[in-house]
Amino acid sequence: MHFEIDWLAKQKKAAASEQLLTRCYMGLRVNGRQLFRHENLLGAHQVNDVITVSAYPLALWFAANWWRVRWEPNATSDNSAVLHDWKMSHSLAAAGEGYAWPNLTFASDGENIQLSLKPTQENTGSLRYLERVDAWVPARSYEAGVEDLITNTLAQLDSKKEQTPLHELWQTICEERASSEIALQRQLEARLGYDPEEAPEALLATLARLASVHGKDAIQELACLGYETAPDAIKKAEQCLSESGEWIKLPLKSIRRFSELLDGQRAGQPWEKGRDAANAARHELGIDKGPLNTASLAELLEAPTKILESSQAARHLPIGIGEVADNGKAKVALGKTRKDARRFMAARLIADGIYAGEADNWLPCTDATTIRQKFQRAFAQEFLCPYNDLIEWMNATAPDEELMEAAAEHFEVSPLLINTVMVNHGHIPRSELEAFQQAV
Repeated sequence: MHFEIDWLAKQKKAAASEQLLTRCYMGLRVNGRQLFRHENLLGAHQVNDVITVSAYPLALWFAANWWRVRWEPNATSDNSAVLHDWKMSHSLAAAGEGYAWPNLTFASDGENIQLSLKPTQENTGSLRYLERVDAWVPARSYEAGVEDLITNTLAQLDSKKEQTPLHELWQTICEERASSEIALQRQLEARLGYDPEEAPEALLATLARLASVHGKDAIQELACLGYETAPDAIKKAEQCLSESGEWIKLPLKSIRRFSELLDGQRAGQPWEKGRDAANAARHELGIDKGPLNTASLAELLEAPTKILESSQAARHLPIGIGEVADNGKAKVALGKTRKDARRFMAARLIADGIYAGEADNWLPCTDATTIRQKFQRAFAQEFLCPYNDLIEWMNATAPDEELMEAAAEHFEVSPLLINTVMVNHGHIPRSELEAFQQAV
């Protein structure tokens, strides 16, 4: 990720404004593509890769939203006020100052940043953006690109004698990043959806207490539920765990080579890591190809089948969670009522035991779009319904709805899982999965 800048203000004047001093031609290159490619609607309708803007408001926007863009996942709330706040911190259009910025948003999964760019639909205004991009870049590449933009903008302002708001804000961010303690708090605030120093002190104190007992990574993961959901979900998780009499064994948590498998694949996508870990787990555990039925899964977990078949929980829990004891077993609250959903959640807990290693004793399974949750879901999907076995059983790569329902029954998983597998492997369009999700 690299901002390409050609300054227009060749002769610097100390009295000039920040915006005037930093006027430039600007392009943004990501994975070899020019994201600012556009058609000029006011002139000869020429297509160009760079826009004429001031770098200052963009650099200031990136600095002001440094922590949230870097650590906050994609918004999942239906609350319009929450969505508006998220877009102001994650959408490039919010840089404003009268410039026609592209419809480009950023969202973090913890290790990577997703860039989502949509072309301009209307033919009004001065230009129309042409590119449609949905790309992931490593967080370090994103950070380096934004740092270059900010430091180059500050260098262009060196003729001004006084400190600008950008100077002051960037100095603060650099100091916060240099302090591991402050940086960890900023990450927590961002994952909750708060700007720096805006999270309630009581909430931060509660999360700090839980992190000291159950692991900081687990609590950071729960914070990704957002400030609307996280406090209540954590409270209910504590209550459900304290009342739960359901225990499972995590058969692979202590096997070192699975941690090494993850460490050796850091460059891969989380769903690739999850899939590979699931295949390695089935081999390690001696699981034959094909379905892993409920009786066999319960035996693997050293638990009664009723744990997987029905929920005894009186309180609704929006997440699944396990609490690992000293004996290696985990007290669990699966948070689901249907058998296929409880089986899937149990498989996710096996995955999270592998992912967490010895770092946490809480294993959270949420709907957040973080790398840890993606790994869990990919693992559980492949562990319960291996792709190759599914295709062999169906003997088709373009199955109809009836065949996919039969496959779901055969593998004891949900029809949604079968649809997701087929979409992820390119056999059916994603639009069909979205339509299926809305129907159910």
